[in-house]
Amino acid sequence: MTTEILTRPVSGPSAWTAADLQSGEPYVRHLTAAELDAADAAADKAADDAADEASDSGLEGVVEDLVERLENGVGYAVLRGLPLGTRHTPERAARVHQAIARRLGEIVPQNRDGDLVSVLEDAHHPAQPGGTYASKAGAPFHTDPTDIVSYLCLATPTSGGARVLVSAATVYNALVREHPEWLDLVYREYATDWDGQEPTGEPGWSPRPIFSYVDDALTCSLSPKRIMSAMRFEDVPRLGAEEMTCLMYLESLLRRPGTAVHVEPRPGDMEFVNNHAVIHSRTGFVDDADHRRRLHRLWISRGAAGRPLVPALRRWRAGVS
Repeated sequence: MTTEILTRPVSGPSAWTAADLQSGEPYVRHLTAAELDAADAAADKAADDAADEASDSGLEGVVEDLVERLENGVGYAVLRGLPLGTRHTPERAARVHQAIARRLGEIVPQNRDGDLVSVLEDAHHPAQPGGTYASKAGAPFHTDPTDIVSYLCLATPTSGGARVLVSAATVYNALVREHPEWLDLVYREYATDWDGQEPTGEPGWSPRPIFSYVDDALTCSLSPKRIMSAMRFEDVPRLGAEEMTCLMYLESLLRRPGTAVHVEPRPGDMEFVNNHAVIHSRTGFVDDADHRRRLHRLWISRGAAGRPLVPALRRWRAGVS
């Protein structure tokens, strides 16, 4: 494993701006009738049937395309065309979502309770335990600790709830151009708050570098709010003035006009985000009696098939346990 500080801008599809993705929704892949049939067949197989999943399933093209988009493209993809409400019930759609996710990697636990699926909806719903993701307010920009986070949209709110996405490479390129003197700061490890979901026996925070560069792959792990909130722990080193200034600068880049793209999920959409290449958030939303936002979230580990990571990040790609 070769690690270094990358001092030049990143080029290629991963370095995009809002203008690159706002015309024609290039991140969307529409499922064909044959692929829907194959997805249904895959959903009917047992979740732990590894032999069947490794065999021809009719989903090879979908999976190969997803991997290409996530690993070598913009880092974000939407599978569209799941006929929710007609051919597919929410339960069947969830099985299809999980069948496709298992072909990308391993579905891993998202919290200390070992949950493999999180239901994202208003915290006032009796089944929702709470947390930032359960609030109607907008979510802060962040990356999750595993390789891919995926969402199945089961219902949309009355308004709002857009996915907000920023290219980590674009943020990095701005840093290289405007403040190269801070490059060494972003390669340091910063305490990141687990927000109460730390693995059993672990402290309430874990050290993670904001950027790392291993074997020609730039990886981002940026959650500004959680870096700041980690300082509530007595054993976390205080951030210095220069580190605070750098962190606020990175936060400003995420909100710089023309940087982020907003995506309005549709019922039946399956979203896939490469956590190492894309920083994401969500706008606030409004529900009413007839329109109540509801999503399923999966964390997916690519394991040995994923990009090389520094040890501080590699240990969390298998999720929380």
